[in-house]
Amino acid sequence: MFARVWEAVKATAAVAALIAAALVSADKLDRQKAAPSFAAPPVAATLAEPAATGAITPRPR
Repeated sequence: MFARVWEAVKATAAVAALIAAALVSADKLDRQKAAPSFAAPPVAATLAEPAATGAITPRPR
């Protein structure tokens, strides 16, 4: 009985550790890529909009 409980605790701890690592990694990546608050938005992001690139064409009505 104790062995099953211990296995469940280990599995739960492993999943929690993976989730925590993913969140920390995502936060670190966001901080590295964050633009300064005084800077204008990147021009590449506005040019990559689907409407600007023509990736999405308007549907005829």
